[in-house]
Amino acid sequence: MSKIIDNEEFFGKYISEWKPEHKNAYVITGMIQGKECTAENRVGRVAQVRLEAGDYGSDCVLLRHKDDSLVPHENQSFWLIPEKFKEYLDECFKDVYEDDSDKHFYTLQKKKRAKGFIIPSKIKKGKSTPMRDIKNAISGKIDEIISTQSCS
Repeated sequence: MSKIIDNEEFFGKYISEWKPEHKNAYVITGMIQGKECTAENRVGRVAQVRLEAGDYGSDCVLLRHKDDSLVPHENQSFWLIPEKFKEYLDECFKDVYEDDSDKHFYTLQKKKRAKGFIIPSKIKKGKSTPMRDIKNAISGKIDEIISTQSCS
């Protein structure tokens, strides 16, 4: 799988919003601080997404890696790996458990148990988190730029 990291073709559509069709999709993460930049650390199948349950209010995404480990990824960016690589990745992951988060509970830190693919945020609307503050600031700036542009 090492050829994945050096091949920008593996970086497909950036995931800005998690959708049900992303269940068990192959993804690649952005750089992971403190970990070696290898496909083994960054490529996996999406098992579960916990909205705003990660560091700074980021999403916590459980990825099933090639070594069959289930790893939470927080404060990360994700890209779908294009469909043309599915056959190759299916072969790489042929002995790896295929998750069904709609039937099974997954536990984080021996206490945070959840069943389902996309777990809604437990943070109340209107409450501030670093990630929400950043998103709001970016959205505000985009709105400001758009409103000052003329349509001529």
